[in-house]
Amino acid sequence: MPSLPTQFVAILVWTLTCSQSVLAMPTPFEKRQSETVPPYVLSYAPKVWLHPQDQSFPSDIGAQLVHTKPEVNFQVVNGAPDPLTLDNLASLNALGGSNVYLTSVDDVSKDPAWLKGVKPDGNGKTNGATTAAVIVNDRGSGNVDAYYMYFYANNPGPIVLGQEVGKHVGDWEHNMIRFKQGVPQAIWYSQHSYGEAFTYAAVEKQGQRPVAYSAKNTHATYATTGTHDYTIPGVNIPVGPLKDQCDQGILWDPVASAYFYSYNAASNTFKAYDGTSPTSWLDFVGKWGDQEYPDSDPRQKKIFGIDATAKYTSGPTGPQDKSLNRRDPILEKHPRKMAQKVNDIEDMRHRKKSVGVVELQGLNGQARVVNLEQLTDADAKLAAKFGYQPVFKRQFGYLSTFSFAVSISGLFSTVATTFSYPLRAGGASSVIWSWVISGIGCLCIACSVSELVSAYPTCGGLYYTVSRLAPKQWVPSISWITGWLNLLGQIAGHASSEYGASQLLLAAVSMGSDFTYLPTKRTVIGVMVASTILTGLVNSLSTYWMEKMTKTYVVFHIAVLISCSIALLVKCENRHDARYVFTDVDATSGWTPVGFSWLFGFLSVSWTMTNYDATAHITEEISKPELKAPWAITSAMLLTYVGGFLFNIVLSYVMGDKSSILNSPMEQPVAQIFYNVLGKTGGIFYTVCAFLIIKLVTFTGMQSLGRTLFAFSRDRLVPFSSIWVQINPTTQTPLHAVWICVFCCIAVNLIGLGSYAAIVGVFATTAIALDWSYCIPIVCKMAFGRFEPGPWHMGRLSWWVNAYAVVWTLFASVIFILPTVKPISADTMNYAIAFLGAILLFSAVFWYIGGRKYYTGPMIEAEIDENASENTGNGSGSSREFSPSQEGKNDQGVTA
Repeated sequence: MPSLPTQFVAILVWTLTCSQSVLAMPTPFEKRQSETVPPYVLSYAPKVWLHPQDQSFPSDIGAQLVHTKPEVNFQVVNGAPDPLTLDNLASLNALGGSNVYLTSVDDVSKDPAWLKGVKPDGNGKTNGATTAAVIVNDRGSGNVDAYYMYFYANNPGPIVLGQEVGKHVGDWEHNMIRFKQGVPQAIWYSQHSYGEAFTYAAVEKQGQRPVAYSAKNTHATYATTGTHDYTIPGVNIPVGPLKDQCDQGILWDPVASAYFYSYNAASNTFKAYDGTSPTSWLDFVGKWGDQEYPDSDPRQKKIFGIDATAKYTSGPTGPQDKSLNRRDPILEKHPRKMAQKVNDIEDMRHRKKSVGVVELQGLNGQARVVNLEQLTDADAKLAAKFGYQPVFKRQFGYLSTFSFAVSISGLFSTVATTFSYPLRAGGASSVIWSWVISGIGCLCIACSVSELVSAYPTCGGLYYTVSRLAPKQWVPSISWITGWLNLLGQIAGHASSEYGASQLLLAAVSMGSDFTYLPTKRTVIGVMVASTILTGLVNSLSTYWMEKMTKTYVVFHIAVLISCSIALLVKCENRHDARYVFTDVDATSGWTPVGFSWLFGFLSVSWTMTNYDATAHITEEISKPELKAPWAITSAMLLTYVGGFLFNIVLSYVMGDKSSILNSPMEQPVAQIFYNVLGKTGGIFYTVCAFLIIKLVTFTGMQSLGRTLFAFSRDRLVPFSSIWVQINPTTQTPLHAVWICVFCCIAVNLIGLGSYAAIVGVFATTAIALDWSYCIPIVCKMAFGRFEPGPWHMGRLSWWVNAYAVVWTLFASVIFILPTVKPISADTMNYAIAFLGAILLFSAVFWYIGGRKYYTGPMIEAEIDENASENTGNGSGSSREFSPSQEGKNDQGVTA
């Protein structure tokens, strides 16, 4: 324990240092800023919301020197000035430079009081403490950058796996605002690593002053409240261990207690506006905190010994190292980021989950979701004027959205019901390699769809994107045909899933009876009707319950897929060898040459990996849809691609005699494989699992289909649209749209009573119609150059991926309209082309009779004037009616 004289000397030094710090500049704020500080730098200075649970407040910059000593490699620097002050701090540059660490004289593990900083008062001022610095760089020609530097004595760091990580003494955060002729253009938030920039007009404000959010413990500065992931800087992933929390606690006004400086970039020098504030400290190139403690220090801890998870890390550099002469509002030392445009806040990745929202939408399709309780005056007035009410509740998060996307493919059950196509077309080799080849084409379509969904996240899906991608005079006709193709494809696809579900259930029943019971067409249709009605009942529940059910699906699906594969490989006694599995070519389809027959194996993949934009149709029920929806689509399709490839290999190894399973009395080859390898109990179990999985497919498929019809009805694309667009006040879901879709799917499947070949033809239109409805917007994107990417896009690869997707779709469409078996008869004919032609003829007739008279494309009924977006607090924006055939420069609009 220090002796009394030592304590006295320390107190005396602290008193003198603080006095010197205070005397070095006038105390009154008005004198400190002086008349020479550009007035707009103060008028537009950010205010900072501190997190309500954060007990580490802004700290006095000079006081930090009282509680630290300069060290290099844990040794006190010899010859350092004593005491250290803000006027002599830069002298340390000659005594160690960037290796100097301002090291705490106290044991920081005991949380000394000075680390807590100074709590701002009711006016946002840190009384008695200068906790910020404003640095102004006049770049000439009216261009001025103002840096608002915020200082904290301590960064407590986040909690990872129950342990504190990344704690360090000293913490510098900042905002930068770029001005042009005194008008703010863009604002940069330090966040982590690269930070992020936004247009000034887009960010939240109090009056004209922008608002920043200081994250709990880390003090990282963000533009919005909520949760922000920074596991990978610049990439907001769904399940990362490092997350910042922002919320409104105490509102701090940094410029109320700040130093003010001008900066000369050419000479790299600083000048105090008041002529007396210390400047030496700004030139200090060392660290404002302790050096990271070695592993031998008992205070240091690391998760699994990983250096990146150290509990205590090194302190930060100061303002000198913050790139004070940026060409772009992004850190100059990161050229990759410099090329990015300043992001508009409409693209922001961090939105609150809402339980009742109005969706504001820009002309480029970007959606901004506003919680009802957080509507600004301008938003509320506009919403009330046009009668817009909350439509869907945004309950879907990352897991449930991903699970929804996975469920659409229904990998396990879809492979079970389509395995016979490649097997009959070309044997085991067609099963394996057609999946590889066709899957690549399907992945290209999925990525192309994801790119469009990210840019235009609405429940209209890709149909909606036409209004943003095509010339205005072509929008009505192109979106009309796109919408009808998509609707046809979804109805046919859902009907096929319900039919397949009834077949699987009855296969399990037949297996349980030792094949004494064999289902008839009437029985299959009857079970299908009951199954489809059950789907309608489930979709009559609210989004809350749909989200809960969907979230569990992916876990169940993957568990079944893995356990079944393992069980088949373990229990099968007579497996085929690898040569047979990967090279056997045995076509029994009747087509010649064999190579042509082999191509029919692509059908199984295309049926499984389709309906990519189903997730897009529920974007109005997803929080942060511009990120979560494309992420879910691509991730789900990649999982389906890899999982399907491996599962097909397993089935090919254990399937036994090809002809026996193709001629199964259950007419379900995969169910027969389950029975042959796993016995009666195992066969029934996994066949029932396949039934449950495909039923979950129908639950999510109907949800997507109902939302699609709702979106099309909202735009008056379909007859009796005023009925299907109604939202049930209890469930907040479009029940009328759901139940007319139930009726249509049942009606389609009734065709099976007359001809199984005819119903298969209907099912074959699924992939054709859906893929065409995707490729039309993709072609528009490539042809017209009007596309504005969202936060998920492929960059330079985009054009090539898009082109391959279109070419692949044209190729696969030819295969889909051909009969899969020869000789061709009434029972083997592929009626897909007839059904496709019929629906196209119907839509064309409907268009010429009435559609072209009133249909103008996907509608955005109103837009907020640009001034309204700037007056977020108390401004009132003007508005006007809008349709896709009109063009304007405003960047926001409202859609019901």
